Amino acid sequence: LLVKDADLYPASIITVTADVFHNGIHRTTIILHDAKRGDGWNADAKFWWKLMHIPFTDEIETLYGFLDVQIMVQYSIGGMVRECRNDNYRSSSKRNYRVYRASDPMPSLPGWHQGDAHTHSSYTEDQVEFGAPMAASIDLCRAMGQSFYCVTDHSYDLDDSIESYLKNDPDLPKWKLLQSETDALNANEKSFAVLRGEEVSCGNNRSRNVHLLLFGTRKFFHGSGDGAEHWFHTEPEHSIADVLREMDEHSVAYAGHPTERTPLLQKLLIRRGMWSHEDMEHERLSGLQILNGVRNSAFRNGMRAWTRLLLEGNRKFIAAGNDAHGNFNSFRQIGIPFFTIREWDHQLFGKMRTGVMAAECTEAAILDGLRHGRTFITNGPVVIASITNEHGASVGLGGTITCTDATLTVTGRSSAEFGTFTTVTVYGSTQHATTEFIAHTFLFKHTYEFVETIDLPFPPGSGYLRIEACTENGSGFDAEGFCYTNPIWFDIE
Repeated sequence: LLVKDADLYPASIITVTADVFHNGIHRTTIILHDAKRGDGWNADAKFWWKLMHIPFTDEIETLYGFLDVQIMVQYSIGGMVRECRNDNYRSSSKRNYRVYRASDPMPSLPGWHQGDAHTHSSYTEDQVEFGAPMAASIDLCRAMGQSFYCVTDHSYDLDDSIESYLKNDPDLPKWKLLQSETDALNANEKSFAVLRGEEVSCGNNRSRNVHLLLFGTRKFFHGSGDGAEHWFHTEPEHSIADVLREMDEHSVAYAGHPTERTPLLQKLLIRRGMWSHEDMEHERLSGLQILNGVRNSAFRNGMRAWTRLLLEGNRKFIAAGNDAHGNFNSFRQIGIPFFTIREWDHQLFGKMRTGVMAAECTEAAILDGLRHGRTFITNGPVVIASITNEHGASVGLGGTITCTDATLTVTGRSSAEFGTFTTVTVYGSTQHATTEFIAHTFLFKHTYEFVETIDLPFPPGSGYLRIEACTENGSGFDAEGFCYTNPIWFDIE
């Protein structure tokens, strides 16, 4: 439960109730808060929030699959008692929250950690959008089977005054608070990591504003060109190359949703553009966040841009995020200001995720995995690969191996939520090739888990292999699952 701007408009929360439905049938009503039964909740902070857990009572303990939840909040504000259902936006649908209770945990493999590589916290706040409190997001991540998330707040929000997002503060109090809060959360958490970051607005090779994700950064970069804070002042303060050259040693840099088309009005009014191939080639750029909340044409364009880079010898990696601004179950966005709200079910926190191989789940270890491409992207199922040479040495995703004879081992895991594996395709390329080719295809029927090994199917020379996997007939939101790995490079003597 989040009450924004309660410092300006204090509210007393009287009751909070949850009605749970399954297959359209009302199963139970649970009182989550009642001021008459205990302490009253007085919302009086800028971002006042409470986490409430719906217990698995006898009525719902045995229910799996889709559950619909209606939340009713009764509150008083300005001396008037009011009630809202699910939210208090005047023109929203008020639709119930649909969640999926799985009978199995999220698919995972030992040593791998999954999380959202592009999220916004409450430090992102302006006239049209705001994110979620960082501490609240940790519990919500765990509920989704995630063990890290990356806080990538807008550069044009992080230089604002705490009191007003319409004023900048040269002392950067919001940036400093983000740093100290990240340190405090990571110090108190076990087996969970919050990655500090910034989504920097900077200039592409045509001086158009694009977004660069800096993970782990402790150095702030100003970027207000597309922040709409000063009309007709849309020139980027830094170029992509400037930021990459000047970033600190802790940082890992990825292009933020580099192939998403820019709406015409954003091109005209705030000088937004797209990443060019030349921009993506920069040696200090580790990778591209090509999956951004939904597998659409922007993702397919991102795959083409990425494979072109690989074929040209650029070692770049891919990551997945959702660009979620507090969207845990439903995306809401201003349509016509003060009149309409847009709603849809993509760009939800944690829906598209990045898997990272790390010995421990700490900020430093996850950063190292992102830096070296020990990663995959997925909406649920998990697939990894390794190459073992004739001496028994083995490398996984993002690694390089020299060999004479070698084997490729591919391991996968899914669940009923995402369905059974259908095809797992090994794509490869050799030195000087202009296109990728299919090196091998595994075909499956009714398979949730597999381990397959084949001889490395290449003649002498150097190249790489990467994996794409698909599942089908899942029972959850994503009935068709997918997983794409980063490459393994090889040099066959």
